[in-house]
Amino acid sequence: MQPHSSRNDTQPGDGLTLRGSFNLLHFLALVHALGCIVFLRRDFGREAFGLHGLFTIVLILAWGSVTNCYAMFIFFLLWLATVVCQRIKQFINWRRGLLVHSHYIGDPWIARRLFPRMSEANAKGAEAFLCLAIGGVIGQFIPPLGAFIGLGFVSIMFVEAVMIETTRRRLQAMRDAELEQRYLAEMYRRGKF
Repeated sequence: MQPHSSRNDTQPGDGLTLRGSFNLLHFLALVHALGCIVFLRRDFGREAFGLHGLFTIVLILAWGSVTNCYAMFIFFLLWLATVVCQRIKQFINWRRGLLVHSHYIGDPWIARRLFPRMSEANAKGAEAFLCLAIGGVIGQFIPPLGAFIGLGFVSIMFVEAVMIETTRRRLQAMRDAELEQRYLAEMYRRGKF
């Protein structure tokens, strides 16, 4: 006979944690952002699409099915053709010896052309506003497609904010490690060990 267990008898790791929820939200935002930025960027890393790209396909087709929007299928075909072109460009870059981080999600070349003095991070933020504007215009004629593109504002801003914060934390960890090593080197020179 098994002991009676109540719903409050949970083990650590059961259920979705705050970190797990955040990671899921980031994953979904990146999946949606890839639906938009593939048209706005170039020089993607080798693994930039990977699993995220597969889920982007599912998201685009699901959005089109749920909203009963034939234009989303046309958007999907354009997206797929653009991804193939990006992969060809990535292969050409590799053959030329251009080194790009394998998970790099592209250089914002369109935003940089529009705003030449912007840094890469600011140009990526400007892309979010481009999505909002383009989505607003398209939404006047094809609301589901316009909404999908317009929501790129939220997903791109979220993904870029996470990337900026991650980079900041990595740099902070490097600075802390440098200070710790200086301290330890000083202690070693003094013979205090």
